[in-house]
Amino acid sequence: MSVKVTCKEKKEHMKPRQYGQLLIVLVLFVAACSNESSAVSVRRTSTPTRQATPTSTQVVHVAQQPLPKGLLNSTYPVMDWVFNITCGQAVNSYNNGQMKGAIAYDSAAWLYPSDGHLVEGTQDCDRAALLGQARNQGLPTLITVGVDSSWPEQELAQYIDQAASQPQVPCSAQATTYICNIVNWAVDGGYTGVIIDFELVNGKYPNIRTKFATFMQELQDALHQKGLLCGIALIHKISDRPEEDPSFQGNFFEDWRLLSRLDFLVVMTVDLDLSLGKPGPLVSIDWVEKQLDYLWQTIPQALSKTIFEFPLYGRSWQQDAQGKWHPLADETCPQVNAEKDAHPSSSQVNTDTTTPELAWTDESGSHHELWYNTASSLVAIMTQLQEKARGLLNNPDYRLPTSFWYRGAECSDFFGQGNSLEAFYRK
Repeated sequence: MSVKVTCKEKKEHMKPRQYGQLLIVLVLFVAACSNESSAVSVRRTSTPTRQATPTSTQVVHVAQQPLPKGLLNSTYPVMDWVFNITCGQAVNSYNNGQMKGAIAYDSAAWLYPSDGHLVEGTQDCDRAALLGQARNQGLPTLITVGVDSSWPEQELAQYIDQAASQPQVPCSAQATTYICNIVNWAVDGGYTGVIIDFELVNGKYPNIRTKFATFMQELQDALHQKGLLCGIALIHKISDRPEEDPSFQGNFFEDWRLLSRLDFLVVMTVDLDLSLGKPGPLVSIDWVEKQLDYLWQTIPQALSKTIFEFPLYGRSWQQDAQGKWHPLADETCPQVNAEKDAHPSSSQVNTDTTTPELAWTDESGSHHELWYNTASSLVAIMTQLQEKARGLLNNPDYRLPTSFWYRGAECSDFFGQGNSLEAFYRK
């Protein structure tokens, strides 16, 4: 969901090392690593020092902070992103494939950093009916709070500062603090919880990492008083060093160590191409493994409550006369299939089946590339990530919690009974 083009910009169009050191660990003899717990609040554990990611022969036992009970189905731990602007596509998707996972409803609560009030986004479906259907089936529904990309990064940093600095009061209907504005919006909407998706924050704002973590903790405390959950959509991160992470400028304000006490985390493993500023896969095995490495090095206790977000869409690029590439559009799976039909003589520029793409030259001589995902390519990446996490947790029964941007953009063989995602969780 920065110097790179951020996930929020992606959402508005349709919609963020291993080290060769010897392993030094503190072995914690603690019971079981599960995907669920009866507690809403998380247990506090100390933050470990930076360390190498264990190999298959090195098992590190780390007490896990599990997902809140009831947030995700233990046998099908999926959270569907529904994009408010295209929620009609989600409705069609649910008509063709069962509604089975929690719903994170995005862009229905836009924050104005100037004064902290919220507004509803545009939509092309009956949101109340969609959410009512989910709630009638006992599925959690969460509201995502984001900020339009037109706001300057400085404005959002100032909002975070002010929100964290305001005296915190009980969130009655009359409360007007920035945090209570969010809490009361979630309460009035009947949501199970809130996911904060801030992606354009000035990383040079004084003490922004600490202030953002304070804001998130105070928001979680206020939500807990109402019996609601608090989560965050994290911009992808593979290192704390700018020379190692192309998204460093955009994700710097998020200190994963300070944010690790939140109820759950969503890591947005999307838009690798935009981070690099050139055509390429939106997600790859190597890249998600680096993100898992970073998580295990910094907040290993939070792995079991981390949800990994994957892209259901593709992206087309065009090269200009000077040789510079420009992103043209995000494309759903049906749109990608239409492109294939329109360019039957297109070629491929790589042979990796987990990162499919097309390349062609148009009538004017401009070069195009379209990188996308299929059900099989996503399942291959998820399988690799799940196996690595099982090894780290020493838990062969761990099921990878996933979310997908966005419901309705998928290929027809992805969701639904007997299709790819359900088969993945039956393994």
